[in-house]
Amino acid sequence: MIKAIVKSALLLAAWLVSAYSIAQNQEQEVLILLNEVRTNPKKFIETRALPYIRQQNLTTNKFAKSLLQDLKQTKAMAALVEAPALTTVARAHANDMGTSGKAGHESSDGTPFNVRVRSQANAQGRIAENCAYGQTSALEFVMQLLIDDGIESLGHRKNILEPTYKWVGIAIEPHKTYRTNCVMDFAERL
Repeated sequence: MIKAIVKSALLLAAWLVSAYSIAQNQEQEVLILLNEVRTNPKKFIETRALPYIRQQNLTTNKFAKSLLQDLKQTKAMAALVEAPALTTVARAHANDMGTSGKAGHESSDGTPFNVRVRSQANAQGRIAENCAYGQTSALEFVMQLLIDDGIESLGHRKNILEPTYKWVGIAIEPHKTYRTNCVMDFAERL
């Protein structure tokens, strides 16, 4: 009996370590993709956006079409740098949303994102936050936010392509309603 409990505990621990490692790898992949689209938007169209849009049958989707137009007109900009303080804030929000089952930029206790990011990461200048839910790969998270289907303001796309942002924190965590959630916190200065 004790052997079975110990074996189960060890298997659970191994699974948790594996899941954590996969999430961290995905977070790094998200950063790579964000920097690909920022530093070479035209190449991103050919290597990432068009294949994804075709594969997902989005060639007639107005948001996908506007993404391709926007990327054609976007000038290359500096790559984002991962900031541990922003990652900590993003992870706390992703965990909060995941355990509460909520979605959005407000914490479950009602704290708005700008208060969290400025007070906990000491972010200065312009700041922004992107949240995405339910995706299973880094590319899906990034493309969901770039296409911004149904978001007339295209706020998530604009955040990713905003040249004044220099710093980012990215966290991917489980979500009890949507399976997964990815939070990106952006800052001009730290």
